[in-house]
Amino acid sequence: MIVVVDFGSGNTRSVLRALEAVGADARLARDSSELEGAQRLVLPGVGAAPSAVEALRERGLWEPLREWGGAGRPLLGICLGAQLLLDSSEEGPAEGLGLLPGTCRRFPGPEEGGPRSVPHIGWNSIELRTGERLEGYFVHGYWLDPADAAIVAGTTDLDGFAFPSLLRSGGLTATQFHLEKSGPAGRALLAAFSRGLLDGQRVAAAGDRWS
Repeated sequence: MIVVVDFGSGNTRSVLRALEAVGADARLARDSSELEGAQRLVLPGVGAAPSAVEALRERGLWEPLREWGGAGRPLLGICLGAQLLLDSSEEGPAEGLGLLPGTCRRFPGPEEGGPRSVPHIGWNSIELRTGERLEGYFVHGYWLDPADAAIVAGTTDLDGFAFPSLLRSGGLTATQFHLEKSGPAGRALLAAFSRGLLDGQRVAAAGDRWS
């Protein structure tokens, strides 16, 4: 059973439908009591980090998420959900769940070597550590900056500014791109997650591309 954490974000139901489309047994959880029976969690999200943190706390989901990820159980963060897995965010600033050491940072301006246009909206490539290249759909104005470069499984280039777009550490997976909008690549990663191919050290041959 995959449980999608619902804290009022706009893409929650589309993520649920995308999981169902790849054959996953999935449902929503709006409070901590609805996490019961979950084998894997998905934390999606669009919008601002401070309001997301507030909503997760109000619904009693913040500490259960920290405990879940801290125990090494399978957790997938998508877009804002991925950013919340880090220690903190420059947006607000806002506290993060602290499951992946690092900071969610605002893109630098063009005069500082940053991209010409922010927010980053549309299709772009993800260069995997394996050498494979995928296409994903992005909508974001902040980027993932993990403290440990070893957990970066994929990067994306925006106007010459390269940033991590896929993180993998044990049972934790974080994607800056929207899996539910990313066509074959998004479906493949959702299917790998739902089948347990990204569960910590249990990465099987079919999931090696994401490791």
